[in-house]
Amino acid sequence: RLIEHLEHVMGFTGFHEFAEFVAEDVGTVDSGLNSMVLADNNEMVLLPINEPTFGTKRKSQIQTYLEQNEGPGLQHLALKTHNIIATMREMHARSRIGGLEFQAAAGPEYYRKAAQKVGDVLTPEEWAAVEQLGILVDQDDQGVLMQVFTKPLGDRPTIF
Repeated sequence: RLIEHLEHVMGFTGFHEFAEFVAEDVGTVDSGLNSMVLADNNEMVLLPINEPTFGTKRKSQIQTYLEQNEGPGLQHLALKTHNIIATMREMHARSRIGGLEFQAAAGPEYYRKAAQKVGDVLTPEEWAAVEQLGILVDQDDQGVLMQVFTKPLGDRPTIF
């Protein structure tokens, strides 16, 4: 039903298909998902449309979401920025006056391993900033991905 939902959302948002990921791309032996990502015209707002995969050791994160949300819905929305460090500094400053709350930063071990994996793509000052701001860093054949997640907006982990 992923395609059906994708076409529905494209119909009322005007978004276009941006990327597609299958369980082999983003899954593990424990859990996985299939995802098609929609984008607005300037590709600054990304909307992943996900479905769970089955037959893995653990229940898919998406299946858990569907159960807790009592059906399909908006799990998360991705916003693109040209400078995530400056953007996150500004968002943290605004969080103190009623903005978003963010997930806790990963521990120092995460950043040590990420730096080993990603290499010298970031300066020492940038590594210090991403750790302080809780920005997650990864790299694949398409480049470096830096991302951060807000805390769920409600009482269930159904929009972040």
